[in-house]
Amino acid sequence: MLDNLRPKMTRQATRLALLVAISAISIGMPRATKAQGGAPRTQSQPVPRYLGPPPGIDGPEVLVTPGSMPRTILPPGEITPEFVVPDESLPGGTILDVLPDDEWLLDPPQKLSAYKSGFFQKLSLAATWMGNSSDPADLGLTEFETFVQVGLPAPIIEWPLLVTPGFNLTMIDGPTVTDLPPRLYLAYVDLMWLPQIVRGYTLLLSVVPSVFSDFDAHEFRLTGKSLLIVDIVPERLQFVGGVLYLNRDNIRLLPAGGFIWSPADWTRFELIFPKPKLAVRINIGPGFEDWIYTTAEFGGNTFPIIRTGGEQDNVTYNDYRILTGFERKLDGGAGYRLEAGYVFGRTITFTSGRGDFDPQHTLMLRGGITY
Repeated sequence: MLDNLRPKMTRQATRLALLVAISAISIGMPRATKAQGGAPRTQSQPVPRYLGPPPGIDGPEVLVTPGSMPRTILPPGEITPEFVVPDESLPGGTILDVLPDDEWLLDPPQKLSAYKSGFFQKLSLAATWMGNSSDPADLGLTEFETFVQVGLPAPIIEWPLLVTPGFNLTMIDGPTVTDLPPRLYLAYVDLMWLPQIVRGYTLLLSVVPSVFSDFDAHEFRLTGKSLLIVDIVPERLQFVGGVLYLNRDNIRLLPAGGFIWSPADWTRFELIFPKPKLAVRINIGPGFEDWIYTTAEFGGNTFPIIRTGGEQDNVTYNDYRILTGFERKLDGGAGYRLEAGYVFGRTITFTSGRGDFDPQHTLMLRGGITY
């Protein structure tokens, strides 16, 4: 019987040895695995990061945060739903709900207003200097001008009444060739009404009760102006025409008119008699604009004075000015300006005719600040 079992045991031992050898070989070799939905890979290859199930199958999803999204230039026009990127961080929200407006659309060009929206409008202080070349026989002037302005509906906000009380003080240096007081002053209240009778047609009506004096003699006079402003091309071209009531001894009425042309947002040409002005914007920033300009104007006024002999007389000073300046404009009409220029055609005349003379040409500096 043993002889019969020996061959069977030999075969089983041989099979067991083969299985052990095969197992040893398999352990030493890399095993191949099959990737999800793809070709087999070996164990030594790096396992890719799990990116979620294939599209179309419910499950977790890799979200892109707003800060990592590339900027996209939207087409002009209204934002329609196909350009709104869904934001999964807020239920039913969009990325436009969580980003500031300027992340998607450029801000429109700023438009500075010349007026404030409330009762108070402006507070201004300015100083002007005209030298006499250190010649005691010549005329030097230093002027200080200040005013405050408030606005009232008359009867509606679109038809404002601007009330501007002001005070001007002129300090006189010389001349020794005639007798002028050392100072002159002017106190006034400007009542200016701006009704828009028809769309595009605005009236500017101003009445200015004033007191002129040398602190010894006093005189009450009315001045004013009446102008029509027509918007030919809104914000680009305006016509201005009317009359100025100066009520001086040498000039009572003076026609005024011309055009205000703004071919671009950075240029403004006030082609208006008697005060033309050409301005160019050189800088712009949040809430301010910087302009340079050149302008021409005529100055002077009529004042009552007491002469050295004790008699009352009127003196009229007149000049012509060409100025170049820099101005920073702020919203609501605030800002500051610096000007320099040349003054010529200077005359001093008296109602009595005694002591008239012509001062020399001179330089002029002026600066002002408005709140």
